[in-house]
Amino acid sequence: MKSSRPDRTYSTSFTVRILRAIGLLGALAITVWLVIAYLSMPQTVATHFGPGGQADDYGSKLSVLVLAGIMLVVSLAITGLSARPALLNYPTVITEKNAQAVYREGERLLVLTLLSMQVVYLYLARSVIGGEGSALLALGFVLVLGCVLIGNVRLVRAARTDDDVAV
Repeated sequence: MKSSRPDRTYSTSFTVRILRAIGLLGALAITVWLVIAYLSMPQTVATHFGPGGQADDYGSKLSVLVLAGIMLVVSLAITGLSARPALLNYPTVITEKNAQAVYREGERLLVLTLLSMQVVYLYLARSVIGGEGSALLALGFVLVLGCVLIGNVRLVRAARTDDDVAV
């Protein structure tokens, strides 16, 4: 079924393409690191960490593979969707006049969210493997939240056309 939205006609910038690749490669690298570490982990690993970064719950080391699988699938999905911004759900009406600007901002929002997620993923991987990383978690959450908030403001602004501005 063909969408009633306008087709995407703009070209993705070189910077956005590079950032998308870095986000995806980051997810792949962290996943490989976790899988390699998995081979030498004990049968029981830390699965939850308290506010101070100390482990306060434990479970099967299989949970490490579940984490890696979920993060890799989500990263692949975000990467794919970011390249198809016309498929996204936007907080505004898409018209012929604003479509390309809104699509561009939607793509940027997803690519920057992908990158921010890798900071959180790195924290989770470091914590499970036995490293400290509370600062990474805080940074990752700030980045993800910032991407979502700023990205949505930019989406709404991109949707405005000259016809929307009161004279």
